Amino acid sequence: MSKIIQSRSHKEIISSASLKAEIIYQPLKLQKKMIENFDEKQSKRLECVNGLVWIDPDTNFRESFCKDLIYNTQIEFLIVVAMYNESKEHLTHTLNGISENLEEFKCAGIPPERVCTIIIVDGMEPFLKTFYKPEEKFYFEQFFDEKKIKDFFKVENLLDCKIPEETEDDEFAHCFMKTHYNYKYKYGMQTIFCVKQKNRRKLNTHLWFFGGFCEMFQPKYVMLLDVGTKPLPKSLFYLYEAMEEDGRIAGCCGEITPMEPNVWSLLQMAQMVEYKISHIFDKALESVIGYITVLPGAFSAYRWKALQGDPLWEFYFKSFCHPEKMDAFHSNIYLAEDRVLCLALVSKKNNDYLLRYVKKSVAETDVPDKLSVLMAQRRRWINGSWFALIDTLRRASSLYHSNHSRFRKCLFFIQMVYYAVNVACSWFSVGAFFLAFNISMRNYFDGNSAPQWIGNLFVSVYVTAIILIIFLSLGVKPRKAEDVYKVISYCYGLFMVFTIAMMIIFLYHSIQNFNWFLPLIVASFFIFGITMILNCAALKVVKGVVHFILLSPTYINVFLIYAICNFHDCTWGNRPDQMTVEEKNKLEEFEAFRTRWASVWALCNLAFVYYLNIADKESSENRDMKWFIYSIGFIGFGILAFRFIGAMLYLMQEHFCTRIMKPKSESDWHINEEKEEIVLNHKEASIVPSINYEKKRSSLISEENHSERHMNSIETKENQEIQPVYKFKTMKVGAKDNSPINGEEYLNDITTDRDESGIQKIRRRKTLFGLLAKKKSDL
Repeated sequence: MSKIIQSRSHKEIISSASLKAEIIYQPLKLQKKMIENFDEKQSKRLECVNGLVWIDPDTNFRESFCKDLIYNTQIEFLIVVAMYNESKEHLTHTLNGISENLEEFKCAGIPPERVCTIIIVDGMEPFLKTFYKPEEKFYFEQFFDEKKIKDFFKVENLLDCKIPEETEDDEFAHCFMKTHYNYKYKYGMQTIFCVKQKNRRKLNTHLWFFGGFCEMFQPKYVMLLDVGTKPLPKSLFYLYEAMEEDGRIAGCCGEITPMEPNVWSLLQMAQMVEYKISHIFDKALESVIGYITVLPGAFSAYRWKALQGDPLWEFYFKSFCHPEKMDAFHSNIYLAEDRVLCLALVSKKNNDYLLRYVKKSVAETDVPDKLSVLMAQRRRWINGSWFALIDTLRRASSLYHSNHSRFRKCLFFIQMVYYAVNVACSWFSVGAFFLAFNISMRNYFDGNSAPQWIGNLFVSVYVTAIILIIFLSLGVKPRKAEDVYKVISYCYGLFMVFTIAMMIIFLYHSIQNFNWFLPLIVASFFIFGITMILNCAALKVVKGVVHFILLSPTYINVFLIYAICNFHDCTWGNRPDQMTVEEKNKLEEFEAFRTRWASVWALCNLAFVYYLNIADKESSENRDMKWFIYSIGFIGFGILAFRFIGAMLYLMQEHFCTRIMKPKSESDWHINEEKEEIVLNHKEASIVPSINYEKKRSSLISEENHSERHMNSIETKENQEIQPVYKFKTMKVGAKDNSPINGEEYLNDITTDRDESGIQKIRRRKTLFGLLAKKKSDL
């Protein structure tokens, strides 16, 4: 069946086959609202972004693309794929995963046309390095046409593209729009491939998505993905279903698991077990309470209505909107900006939003297979999570200003206490790990005929390795000292084997002579075992548990020490981008911040080791010292027990309380003309995007009715001209001066009447509408 496209000046019939092959190009610019002279430096800052505007001389999108995507479609689920310079394999994995989910949306009565994917590439220069590779170019040419850019900007080098009267704050991108088809899948995917002219990092990519495309499309839900992350079948739908069935859910995430880990790779298998334990215990516990500290930007979904306002512009984009506040402490916090956003959503005033973990939703991702790459990633994760958790504890009172119930607020209080204990434990974790190793060595060699110097040698090597890690972390990039780090990691793995052997001997003696640590250790193994079995994860964990145990000292010593010694580095670390001018100017201040924090951390751990080491030596004679050491063990077990309770409650909640979404019928997507809501005849609706009315059914038009009413309108109202009304919250419009006004306010101001057939007419107003409107000759 041909798809009918109506132009304002003429009518044409475009076949589906022609739409499949056509790539439509449109350069766009962020419509920023800046505040000038906010301080003594006579500088300016971003207040918000109000959507996208065209770049002259073009003033409109091509209607053939917008017919399905925008004109008469309310986008239900808008997906962003954040990309840098990744290969075609990574993008293929992600797009195939999305395509596999479209059929599930269709089965639930949600047309695939209401799901749109936007691929945003962070910078033309890094993208071209991938694009010009012979093995990559053929694939990316289905999304990206360099000739159209060169013709538009009249340049030979794509890096030389500039817009008229370009300023330092201007940001523009090249957008290619098409319906992407894959022969393996039944439905085509509405796709926008957006390449930013400048590389401004991932947070800026989300600025384009939230401030630009989301403000333009006004979707109901948004989905964040990283290129290379592949959602498994039904996974995206499960996230959509969770938010659709519970209006309190502001955001949710699923489980991320490594993609085909190599069983012989220590790093990959250890990460598989780490990810599994994190989701089964941590995410489950937080989901029961209703506040997940981090919804990962690689795989999470949000309700767009909940994001609007303060969560985005006062918190998530604080580094753009309040750059004067970005000292070293706050810059480290915004290494984990997802954590800041989660707190802002749950504590949003006059709301009772919750965050959820959806166990059924699973995505696969590539994990680092090199130690240096993993160190750079964990440096950002550790520093971001530490400072974000400290900031959460500082701002915990904001949770009590929301509309949550008293019981829920009590749960939040318990959660804050739990986080405070966790922060303290992680702060002393290097000292605690060394203490466990030192005590194990001493107890073994003191009670046996083996020479004491062997135990002292092991302890000396352990301490030497820690000192070496500190020196390397202060001045050498991990990739330049990867071999040294590998040797240190192997040594720590051997030390871990010795420690486990000492623990087994200790347990054997504890059975003969009862010790309080014995029931704690047995209970800990029981908790892990029963939880893994109930979550059907025992086999996966068993496969990688040896790898995880051997790398545990590396996680604690190498990763943590490297992160602490690099508090001053607030870049992402996994992209070869340059430091900004502001970062260079603040480098000395940040290094001083690093020195203070690292010194305090080192002194705290030295004091911790020294005092507890003495306490252990005196424990046989001093009863108080003995119970002090036991109390440390009880705290660790208490944390594990609390996580176990949360994991069990989550399983019961998933089994007994999860609501399943009923499939939508065709009538849910048709306009009911007997209702008193606004109804548009087809000639008008064919050039009018969907408007957010109170009831969804009054805002959408089915494709079948679209074609039928269009043909009727051509016969009866050939000469009628209707100016389109767009649903964008803010768009660039104006009667004479093109000044921005609010789209909803304008909608209320429109003069309307009804004709004899009861079909409402919207009178034409001489106003230039934003991105999708054509200029009229009479304006």
